[in-house]
Amino acid sequence: MNRLYNILIITFCIFAASCSCGKEPAGNTEKPYVKISISEKLVNNKAGSFEVYVTSNTAWTVQPQAGWLKTNVTEGEGSRNVIIEYESNYTDESGTPGEERSGSIRFSADGTIPVKVTVKQGARTFRNPIFQPMPDPYVWREANGNSVYYYACKSNGNGVNLGKSNKLTSLGGTKEVWHLPADGATKVWNRANLWAPELFRIDGVWYVYYAAGRPTSETGGSYNTQRTGVLRCMDEDPTTGKWEDMGMIFTGNEEDFKSWQAGDRLTADNTIYAIDMTVFRIGEQMYAVWSGNQSKTNGNQGLYIATMDNPYTINCPRVQLSRAELAWETANSSINEGPAMIFNPEGTKLFCVYSANGSWTKEYRLGWLELDLTDPAKNDPMVASNWKKSTNYTFWRCDNVAKSDNPNADNAQNESTMYIGGVHGVGHNTFTKSYDGTEDWIVYHVKRYKDSGWDNRDCFIQKFTWKADGTPDFGKPVGWQEEIEVPSGEPL
Repeated sequence: MNRLYNILIITFCIFAASCSCGKEPAGNTEKPYVKISISEKLVNNKAGSFEVYVTSNTAWTVQPQAGWLKTNVTEGEGSRNVIIEYESNYTDESGTPGEERSGSIRFSADGTIPVKVTVKQGARTFRNPIFQPMPDPYVWREANGNSVYYYACKSNGNGVNLGKSNKLTSLGGTKEVWHLPADGATKVWNRANLWAPELFRIDGVWYVYYAAGRPTSETGGSYNTQRTGVLRCMDEDPTTGKWEDMGMIFTGNEEDFKSWQAGDRLTADNTIYAIDMTVFRIGEQMYAVWSGNQSKTNGNQGLYIATMDNPYTINCPRVQLSRAELAWETANSSINEGPAMIFNPEGTKLFCVYSANGSWTKEYRLGWLELDLTDPAKNDPMVASNWKKSTNYTFWRCDNVAKSDNPNADNAQNESTMYIGGVHGVGHNTFTKSYDGTEDWIVYHVKRYKDSGWDNRDCFIQKFTWKADGTPDFGKPVGWQEEIEVPSGEPL
């Protein structure tokens, strides 16, 4: 009897301890965790600091693993910021840098696997933005023997501005090389609103494709007269050479093409809204791709393509490649624009990377159309069905920072160090190479605030890589004033 009694008592105690009579045990039963916002940070040789955000549900400790690193706290609980400071890596007062070094900061808590952030110091770095302001940025890399120059191309009011530098990270200043014409005895088609010029060197000759139209005061505030024109420069240096206007480029449908071929001159009547033109070649055939309205009465913008006889003559009616139709590209409008063409390193795929949604909004972002060049039955870029659209955006970031959050909003031009804002509305990109040609870099603009508007769009750059399936991996847009290693081979 005593033995049975003891067994019953033991069983009851075990049941009570495990069940607690059907009630949840007191306290938090969630498994403890510690996470940090970044795992690696690149810094230059100067002394400085940065923040790491710790996300946790428990008490944790912080321990620097290198003597040149320290933190503002050694322990904490829950989620909060931790400031990591690093010492200078200069060996003397003249500014001679020491050898590159790396160290880590260890975050740990009972019952968790420790995590760490690795700090690398000593590499040559730069910080975005590299040019302010610079909406719709365009950079052309020109290699001539051992010399490499980057030509920045941007609009400046109603002028085209060009700059020249041997450093992608420091484009320097620009100057005007051409200006929209004034009205004479007859009104010109390209009197106002010069947008998004792009610079190319084709068969040794420089060309700039740009959009312009009539003043909005004549159109009730509408930009529906915007068309594409092209400039040409025969000189070696486009920043000092003479530029000539080659006129409007045809961007219409079949009925427009017939009237033009019948002898009618190109006007806003026999063309359709066309901006952001870019060009590329497959073999000997040249193509133009641009953003255009779906019709003369439908202002939704799609992407269009046509073949060219030469850099200033399209020779066929336009073909639509894409229109805004997926959820990620219709967040606030029906716009596909800013096409940029890039071949993968193997030459097996061609990508038309484009911007979707309103360029004045935080939802502006990049997606792509993909063309398989290995399939002879499906490699014609003039056949819309040959292009495969990305199922989601491929480059976007929104930090949810509003201009109203910025205490220095009225002093925006001087705020780059005292208040850097967030990253919003990344888009209208182009592509280039590092100085030595071994790395691929994406060039794009960023809005500082989530508020709608075209103000404060500045030029950012970052390196990107390629996935095993031959598609580009752009990563995540980098932050303001973030340290980034300079492009490979860039001179001092």
